[in-house]
Amino acid sequence: MDELDRLKPLLQMAFYMIDKLRRFRLSREKKLKSDRNRQKVEKLFLQSTHQQRQEAAQMKREEKRRAEKEKMLQEMDPEKQRKWEEKEYKREMKKKIPKMKQLKVKAM
Repeated sequence: MDELDRLKPLLQMAFYMIDKLRRFRLSREKKLKSDRNRQKVEKLFLQSTHQQRQEAAQMKREEKRRAEKEKMLQEMDPEKQRKWEEKEYKREMKKKIPKMKQLKVKAM
């Protein structure tokens, strides 16, 4: 019961604030400014979460590649190792090639 007595003023203040805020009105400029600030904060939050997801995905890809490389290096068959290295080399070279936009040519 002692704990409830301590929380009672806090609850009363919360209800008082709710009643006051209901009557509170912002001017058009202040409302626009607060909306812009909310949008800015939301945009920053989405950017940071997107960045974190990208970093996590990159780490996962690197870990997968590292595990695959370690597995192939422990493989005793040199022919398999050579084929895997060639495949990795081709993949890396394909990544390095700049991407070009393909234009469709209409027949006249």
